[in-house]
Formats: sequence, structure tokens, C-alpha cells
Amino acid sequence: MRIIRVLVGLSAVVWVGGGLDGVAPPIHAQPSAQFLFVSVLDGDTPVRGLAPDEFIVEEDGERREVLRLAQGDIPMQVALLVDDNLGLTRSLSHIRTGLRELVDALPDDQFMTFITFGDEMRTVVGLTQDRDRIRDAVNEFVLFSESSGFMSNALVETARSLQRQGATRPIIILITTEGSNAALTRVGPGPRISGPVSPQAGQGLGAEQVFRVLRDTRAAVYAMIVRGVGNPTFSRNATDAVRFGLLQAGIGETDRANILEQLPRVTGGVRQELVTTSSFSPLLLRVANELTHQYLVMYARPPGLVPPTEIDVGVTRPELTTRFTPAPPLVP
Repeated sequence: MRIIRVLVGLSAVVWVGGGLDGVAPPIHAQPSAQFLFVSVLDGDTPVRGLAPDEFIVEEDGERREVLRLAQGDIPMQVALLVDDNLGLTRSLSHIRTGLRELVDALPDDQFMTFITFGDEMRTVVGLTQDRDRIRDAVNEFVLFSESSGFMSNALVETARSLQRQGATRPIIILITTEGSNAALTRVGPGPRISGPVSPQAGQGLGAEQVFRVLRDTRAAVYAMIVRGVGNPTFSRNATDAVRFGLLQAGIGETDRANILEQLPRVTGGVRQELVTTSSFSPLLLRVANELTHQYLVMYARPPGLVPPTEIDVGVTRPELTTRFTPAPPLVP
């Protein structure tokens, strides 16, 4: 049995109802009822038709009773969070095509928003069910930022914005580069060094700050990372940084790399690394297919327990894999 583990932290979550036309506020179930959106996969293919007794849910190592299953057809609030770094110029047509196909493949009545980031974050289209507006924004998407150093901030602001608007099933589709592609910051005398390193000090949030917000907002992040664009780490060691007068070089890139690496573990989503961007379309269609065929799992937590630090979800069929995201109180 292969199990994906998600760290959920110790903080309780307060969900803000309302704010989305056509989406009812979460229904407050009995205190011991807990909910998960779960993908069960045979390779890359979603598996349907499982029974409650085929699921294994554990909290901090303690088995919990699975009460009910339902199709995870609760409307999604999908944020298309796309890097507008000029380093992606050669990938632009593939990004547009992949996003259009993703939008078309998602079921009707989903909410979507289109947001870009690079040097800063821009909400191009707010949360809407109007797919034509989203398609138009995708078709008109252009690149103009010198870096993608605002990625961590954009993740946090997007997750919080979805929560403020009452999202019950927040999904972030992140398209970005391997490194931030920011220019060097050099202080003091020394030879000029060219090449991308971390963002300016203070531009990017630390990895743990990002993870805490993603856990609290219960946003699942599906990340598509273009390899070979930007610089994922600062190649010179600390001694070289001091000798050449570089201040805190590489710190932002370390956090960025950590965030991208840990997103599946923290959020229950996926990280895909692309060597060629022609694979955008099949990968994004795979994401749409997975999200369309998730389970909503309700299980029992003994009364009075504090939220666990770890949740494990698996199934009894060893050839299948699972990934999941904790959900707010819902009635399947």
C-alpha cells in the first residue's frame, strides 16, 4: 500500500461562508466529522467505484472510521496562477494552448480566476463562471516581467483571496520557472558577476510562511515547472559570496526550491517538471481529469481531540496510489 502523507499543522481553520454566487456556505457537520478530497490513481488514471471500507485514514498513526463516500463534484474555485517572466518567451504558445484546454476540460459550473505574477501579482480576471472571459485572458496573456521572484507572495495572496471569497474547494494551478531569473544583487567592491540568483532581499516570503498559509486555507496546488529557465540555486558557496560582495545571495532561491519541492506533500497536489513545454497540454488535461474524478471522504474523529499533525490516506489495493487535500465541513 502506497500512501501520500500530508502535514496539516496544529492550527484550526475558520471558514468564511458566502462571497461566491451560486456556492452555499459550508454546512456545519457534527464536530467529529472530517472531510477529504481524495484522488485514487492507477498510474495516471483516476479509479472510481471504491467502497468506504477500501479507504484507510489515519491521524498521527491512529486509524479512523470512514463514514461515507461521495463523488467530489462540489464546484471548484480554480486559480490559474501563471508566471509572466520573459524567460518563458519560447513557451508562451504552449502555455496558452495548455490553459485553454484545461479550461475546456473542467466540468461546467466551476469558478475560475486568472492571475499573473513575475515582479508583482496581477489579477487579470476575478473569480467567475464565465469561461469566455477566462479564455480571452489566456489568449491575450503576454510576458513582460524581468523575474518571477514574486512567486511565494503570489501563492499566499491567491490562497488567502480564495478563502476570503468563501472557497470550499480551492485549487491553484501554478505555472512557473525553475528559478526566479532575478538579477544579481552586489554590494561593496569586487568583480562584476553575471547570472541569475535570488530576488532582492525581502521580496519573497519564506517557505514555512507559505506552507502555513497553504495548510490553513486548504488549497491544493498543482505546479508545472519549466526546467532550464532561471537559476534554481546560487552556484557559488558562502565564501565566494562574501569575497565577491554578495549579500544573502541564494537565500530566496533556496526557499523557492523548497516550496516547489514540498508542494505535493503540503497541499496534496502535484509537481510536474517540464523539459519541453509541448507537454503542457497533456499534463494539464491530466490534472483536469484527476480533479473531475476525486472522492469526497467523510471520516470520524473522536470528540475533543486537537487537530492532528499528520494525516495518512491510502487504499487497500496495493497497486493504487492516493493523494488528498483536507476539506472544510461539508455534507456529501
